[in-house]
Amino acid sequence: MESTAKLSPTKREIKDVAERVNRLEAYENWGVPIQINFEKEVDKDLWSQHWQNCEKVQAIMRESQELATKIKFAVARAYEVKALDR
Repeated sequence: MESTAKLSPTKREIKDVAERVNRLEAYENWGVPIQINFEKEVDKDLWSQHWQNCEKVQAIMRESQELATKIKFAVARAYEVKALDR
């Protein structure tokens, strides 16, 4: 952040670089991270349900994206027709 590299915050003259560095250092010194093996610590069926839910969420997100794309094209077509009618 404090280097003179072309895209560094300092080189781009970001005004609060020192404050950002201080916040990052405070975060790094906040505590020692721990690694949790959730699969080991949680009931197998519960963990399985969690991943099934994750798959459902991702599936509905893909479906929603496909629907949003159809809506976008439908609106674009409607406005193209209106533009031609002018």
